Amino acid sequence: MPPTLFESPAFLARLQADVFQHCNIRLDAGETAALAKQLEFVYAKTYDVKHAELKARRFIPIDTSVDAAAEFFTYRQWNMFGMAKLIANYADDLPRVDALAKEFPAPIKSLGASYGYSIQDMRRSAKAGSQLETRRAAAARRAHEQSFDEIMANGDADAGLGGFLNNANVPVVGAVTGAWVTTPATPLQIVEDLNTLANAIVTNTLELFVPDTLILDNVSFALINSTPMSLTGDADKTILRFFLDNTPYIRNVDQWNKLNTAGAAGVSRAVCYYRNEEVLAGVEPQPFEQFPPQWRNLEAVIPTHSRIGGVRVQYPLAMAYMDDLSG
Repeated sequence: MPPTLFESPAFLARLQADVFQHCNIRLDAGETAALAKQLEFVYAKTYDVKHAELKARRFIPIDTSVDAAAEFFTYRQWNMFGMAKLIANYADDLPRVDALAKEFPAPIKSLGASYGYSIQDMRRSAKAGSQLETRRAAAARRAHEQSFDEIMANGDADAGLGGFLNNANVPVVGAVTGAWVTTPATPLQIVEDLNTLANAIVTNTLELFVPDTLILDNVSFALINSTPMSLTGDADKTILRFFLDNTPYIRNVDQWNKLNTAGAAGVSRAVCYYRNEEVLAGVEPQPFEQFPPQWRNLEAVIPTHSRIGGVRVQYPLAMAYMDDLSG
């Protein structure tokens, strides 16, 4: 609600002037302004700048088992070779089988940020009840989470950290129709593209992995979430509802703004996968931590720190990408 007449700065300033005149009090311009500010009504609720939701932790299983002191982590992938054959009695040429391991090393990097406040900041904050230190701490935490979200989504090639949306070993499946908005595509064509993406994982892994999650860019998700499947028989169902009701695999469909430009040459990208730590995981050896204040003259500086290893993908064929669905 807007301020009432009695909360208006103009009314309070006029009231103050009348009181001072009646009591024969004279103040200079600076003192008058300071007192007027104290009388001014201030809303207790703050209206903070809103930020987009950070979704990496929702879509990517997080592995915190790696020691924070490690500079690298390595996972091993075993493969078994060989096949038995029909043999004769007393045969001495039994075929050999074996199991070999391949190692995949990756680096771990640190993220850092800091915040600080002076003695006067502390005193002013305590007097005003503004909790300045708490907000700055929250800003530091948010800074770490933003970097975490970006690196988990797209990796960092210079640092050698892998990403979820641009892994070179994950197949990019071609859409049957694609470019749903510019084509424009019919509801049946859109469902066909979604099924093609999900079926690719089942085919590529010889049914070893079955996808359960599909994430789309904002435009594609909005289209399937609001467009009726049909104006007659399925008029009460959106394309999304029809797809979920009929696919034998996908149970979760969501959107992520990171996918708006994640595809080749900056086009949109869809990602379909089996959401399980057996397939992929975001490596977080050290979650956000902050250290005791370090005093520098009259300012206290609080360092903050976390450790990140990017996204490891053990079974890339249990994932699949499809580009430029929105068009």
